[in-house]
Amino acid sequence: MRDIQNIKTISIFHKTKGLPEPEHPLISIVNYADVHVSTEYLDKSWSFEIYCMAIKRNIPGKFRYGQQEYDFDEGVMFFISPG
Repeated sequence: MRDIQNIKTISIFHKTKGLPEPEHPLISIVNYADVHVSTEYLDKSWSFEIYCMAIKRNIPGKFRYGQQEYDFDEGVMFFISPG
């Protein structure tokens, strides 16, 4: 069974991603090109106790959800709530 890494604060998120301390304790903007994940975190599942919003660009292909195909050529936004 995989270990679960519980992310309780933005500071912990920054630490696990090899980023410097956040400038503000409640909000942070991260460019994933700057992320360096330590090998100790590679084989873990993640549980977030913070809200996350992510924008991903240049996603080729289409995704099927139900009976519909969705095109994400322009990008996609993800929203993750605690839990």
